[in-house]
Formats: sequence, C-alpha cells, structure tokens
Amino acid sequence: MQLTDYDAEGRPRVEDLELVPAPLSPLLTMELDGAVEVLGLTSEEILLGALGRAIERTIGSGQVTVDVPGYGARVHPLTVQCAAPRQIDADGMLTSAHHALAELAVRRMVHGVPDDPRPQPVSDVLFASGDTAVTRPYLGHLLELRAYRDQDVMALDWWFDARSFESYTVAELAEQFPLALIELTSEATPPVQYAPKLAVAH
Repeated sequence: MQLTDYDAEGRPRVEDLELVPAPLSPLLTMELDGAVEVLGLTSEEILLGALGRAIERTIGSGQVTVDVPGYGARVHPLTVQCAAPRQIDADGMLTSAHHALAELAVRRMVHGVPDDPRPQPVSDVLFASGDTAVTRPYLGHLLELRAYRDQDVMALDWWFDARSFESYTVAELAEQFPLALIELTSEATPPVQYAPKLAVAH
C-alpha cells in the first residue's frame, strides 16, 4: 500500500525529520497496562496492533512492512496488518501482532546475533518501544513511532520525513492511534487466543 503522501528521492536526512509528540493520557496508559495483564500480551504487541489499526483509519487498508530494532544498529522487518474491524476484529489484530513478534524472536534464537551487525536496508516504517526507544540511532526511515515510558504515561513520538508526509497526515495518525488502542483493548476477548507458529525455525 502507498503509505506516504509524496515520493521523495532518497532516504531522508536528520534535518528532513519533524516530530509530532502524542503521549497517551494517564488514563489510557492505565488502560494499556490493564490490557497487558488481562489479555496476556505485551505492551509492544498491543501497540503494534494499534499502529496497524491507526494506519487503516488514516491512510487505508493493506499491509505495511515495519522494522523493529535488533542488535546494535540492525533492524528486523515484519508485516503489520492495516485493517478495519469488519476485515479483522480486535482479537485478529492482536493475534497478528503477537505472531509477527513471536516469529521474529524465533528467528533470533535460530540464527543468533550476526557477525556483522552493521546497518542494512531499512523499510519505510520503524516501531521502537521500551527504554532504548529514545536513544536508538536514526537509520533513514520515513516514519518512526517511538514508544517509551515517561514517568506515569506512555510517550509516543511520531518522527516523519517532511518531504514524504504532510504534517496533517501524521497528526491524524497520532490522533487515531489512541482511538485504535481503545478499540482493541476494549473489544478483544481475554485472554487473546493464538496458536503457536514456529514454522520459520525450519
């Protein structure tokens, strides 16, 4: 699917980036924490599912390749579903996010840490979460969502290539994200049921 508003030449430089900060409210942060406990998922899985739903709400349905951080400057691509509730329900969105991250964990276990942990080609989107989300180096993504704890709230920093996106597109993404999060956490059936998928290990 076409994610950007414009096709810019080459990867953006740091000076091409703009930021839309959109922290979750304390109430929504508590909602996220409660969903982690009730649904049996990680916050990373829930936020990744919400990212897919927010992209559908703002840009349209389809699939996007999203990089998640690995060792050193490496990133690992995974597929994120961007679908409306009539296409994939809340359980399906969260299950898809769980499988994507679980398969990545299996690949890491099977293949280990590469001998040459230098940067490699990147996707258009980066999703980084946790304590290192703020400090991770910029690698040339057109859109980044960096999620991390800032005192009692979940901070969400939306960095974007101003050559590729109109600022209002990213502002709408940031606005739709908490709505997508509320939908997933309120409509998912606890605990979210999923079947293990380990075929990537073979």
